[in-house]
Amino acid sequence: MKKCSACGEVQEPDAIFCTNCGQRLAQDAQVKICSSCGASNKPEDVFCSDCGTRLDGTKPQALSASPIDKQLLALANDFLSVRETWSGQFEFSSETEAQSTVQKIKIKYEAVAQLEPEKKLLTFWEKMVERSAGMTADVFAEKTVQKGIDVSKKIHGQLLFGGPYGFEYGKLKDVVKAIAGENGWNYKTAIFKPDTGKDKSSKDFWTSILSLKILIPVLAVFFIAVLGSVAYVYFSGRSDMTPSGKNAVDRGFAQTGGENTSSEQIISTDKDTYNYGDRIRVHYFNAPGHSRDWICIVPVGSRNTDAGDYQYIPRRGHGELVFASPRPGSYEARAFYRYSPGRYRITARYKFTVVD
Repeated sequence: MKKCSACGEVQEPDAIFCTNCGQRLAQDAQVKICSSCGASNKPEDVFCSDCGTRLDGTKPQALSASPIDKQLLALANDFLSVRETWSGQFEFSSETEAQSTVQKIKIKYEAVAQLEPEKKLLTFWEKMVERSAGMTADVFAEKTVQKGIDVSKKIHGQLLFGGPYGFEYGKLKDVVKAIAGENGWNYKTAIFKPDTGKDKSSKDFWTSILSLKILIPVLAVFFIAVLGSVAYVYFSGRSDMTPSGKNAVDRGFAQTGGENTSSEQIISTDKDTYNYGDRIRVHYFNAPGHSRDWICIVPVGSRNTDAGDYQYIPRRGHGELVFASPRPGSYEARAFYRYSPGRYRITARYKFTVVD
């Protein structure tokens, strides 16, 4: 067994990263590391027990010296599937469950790591979905909860007529980030799942078809018709009145004339002025409960497309999200309800200040 030098957690002999803190583990000098897949082998092995590559018997090469794609593929284990779905794009997936006699909990996790060698950039996206079925509080129910882009490190609960359950998925992101840093790559997380190479090829194909002169007049007429329909629906929706007699769009914002107001707010912070290092507590109201409802914190004056520090709204109705303090300056919290890809329409905003 191995012991992590950072946190002291005991690990399996062939572990490369600590399962508790993500720290790279020191390799045993007697262990042979496969130059092809990075797997650990016994000193007497001639061929790799994982991929079958001949082991040359030379001094084991450090995993950090191997290409970044091999390091990502080496993360596969009994609980996590890793495959290269397209050149430079890797898909991670896992599914596990817990159950009692009357209730069943299933956790599905998926993630994508996309490499851009020309930029030395690794983009990471992940999502976890919890599904439960069976008796809940004496009522048969089936529900699905999307945990969002920023996967929690641990999800846990109590089975009806059964014991507690818990699943941890939050460490993969830390390990992938560490691999990017060791190879001198930049790392960022994505709000939405990146397009696969197949999707990009399909888009390129349709782009070339649309460039044909014979289709341009037909598409122009079709586009004008669709644009007119969308405009009609949009402006009709703006004129609809809410039950309270106020315009629906006006009610969506928590500010009037740039000042914070207290009446019928959709979003607010617990304070208007914070010291640097304080936690920013953002309260939200009347969330519709869509899986893509989210809140972000950005500097005042930022573009609508700037995501800043963001979190998905975990449930409908009202609640609270906690953000880390940004650097001193003027900021605003923004809510995006019923978000659709490519349309950054702000439902509400609330300004606050961080001082040194």
